[in-house]
Amino acid sequence: MIESNIMRVAVVGVSSQIGMPLLQQLALAGYAFYRVGRENKVDEGGAITYVFDESTCCFRPELECVDAVISLAPLPTIEVVLKIARSLRAKRIIAFGSMGRFSKIDSTSEIEQDFVVQHVHAENFLSSKSEALSIGWTLFRPTMIYGADVDQNVTFIRFIVKKFGFFPLPIGANGLRQPVHVNDLATACVQALGCQNTINRVYDLGGGEVLTYPELVKRIFKAEGKVPILIYIPKVIFLLIVKVAQKFPKFAFIRQQMLDRMYQDLTADNQAAKADFGYAPRVFCLTRNVLK
Repeated sequence: MIESNIMRVAVVGVSSQIGMPLLQQLALAGYAFYRVGRENKVDEGGAITYVFDESTCCFRPELECVDAVISLAPLPTIEVVLKIARSLRAKRIIAFGSMGRFSKIDSTSEIEQDFVVQHVHAENFLSSKSEALSIGWTLFRPTMIYGADVDQNVTFIRFIVKKFGFFPLPIGANGLRQPVHVNDLATACVQALGCQNTINRVYDLGGGEVLTYPELVKRIFKAEGKVPILIYIPKVIFLLIVKVAQKFPKFAFIRQQMLDRMYQDLTADNQAAKADFGYAPRVFCLTRNVLK
């Protein structure tokens, strides 16, 4: 069922990798949208970014009511986002979490354990507080996101491929991956916005194709017009390489737990999203790109 009364949408976290595709698709679908961010500014096209003052629950400049809020901000900030939704008297909210709240649940990393705790708490807060405020909520948990060239997965692999012409992999790292394009996540937002079936629901969202980790790397080589060269290394030696690489700023984000997950299947079941709002993501597809 289409909700024709939803016409005005506030978007929180436009600077995220899903931000620009979402604004473009909202415009194409005929929605009026308002950017909410941390800095009050006007871009070259005249678009205003509104700033929410949490202490007064007011906006600079003034922003009146909207019908829905889409949050692209990290899910642990959901308390502030719900204050925004309440101030704008929104009746719908769509937010993004992460499949990492499952894949990192047994991690030995304190950082990743904290990630899981924060996301579980935020998910519970989103559902309970939204329902208490009579706001219909929808939560998306994407798998590996790509397409905006700012992620630490596909973009990182592309960097290694372009820089060195080969890609090292630990022996036996054949975990499954299901990369999802930013445009498909933006489309999912617009589709869910006008669908009653999505109210008070959680959806795990993956791409339209499942690949083993080596297959994913090979596809990235081909997208760059290169012959795939994968060098398989014993895991213990790969760990030593990781420790050395961490000393360089470009690779500081790499952790042993990321290496462990190369052996795990990190996929999503798209069936509920397909049945409820017609979710139909593309297969993994990259265009050749010049990365810095």
